[in-house]
Amino acid sequence: METIPTGIVAIIIGLFLLFFGYRVKKIAITVIWFVVGYWLVSQFASQIVQDQFWQFLLCCVGGLVLGIFGMTIEKFAVFLTVGVTFGMSVMQNFGPATDWTLPAIAVAVGVVAGVIAVWLIKPMIIIATSVEGSYLVLNYALSMLNVSPESSLRLIAFLAIAAVGIVFQWNNCRNIE
Repeated sequence: METIPTGIVAIIIGLFLLFFGYRVKKIAITVIWFVVGYWLVSQFASQIVQDQFWQFLLCCVGGLVLGIFGMTIEKFAVFLTVGVTFGMSVMQNFGPATDWTLPAIAVAVGVVAGVIAVWLIKPMIIIATSVEGSYLVLNYALSMLNVSPESSLRLIAFLAIAAVGIVFQWNNCRNIE
């Protein structure tokens, strides 16, 4: 279970991405890459340092490095952001990887989504930020409420929340390029 302050911050960031991701696309890409970097480093931080504070600091540095990367190389970052977002969503929402098929499918979905994202940058940023926002809101809300992440309605809730974000952003960003 996540701590309450961490969960609240994650839900706030998720809501921000869900409803305003395209409006502030550089910030959204930076936030998504910060979350990815933080998560990646958190997977092995305890093996590098034992102290909780230094683990947290190491995770923040990893997040900042990838966040700055995402902000500075926009089109490549859009490709990677959309690819990683879709790939992680496949991995998170379709169960644990017991063999090579699910990771292979996740990578394939990520690459296809990334290529399409560069061609259709506005709709794909809207979709990617809504998907990532939905992921953060749903996972941290379920964690804070002690609801099993393997609940049968999880995928339906994830898609419904993402759809609300997509529709909201699309209607709100019609005149923004």
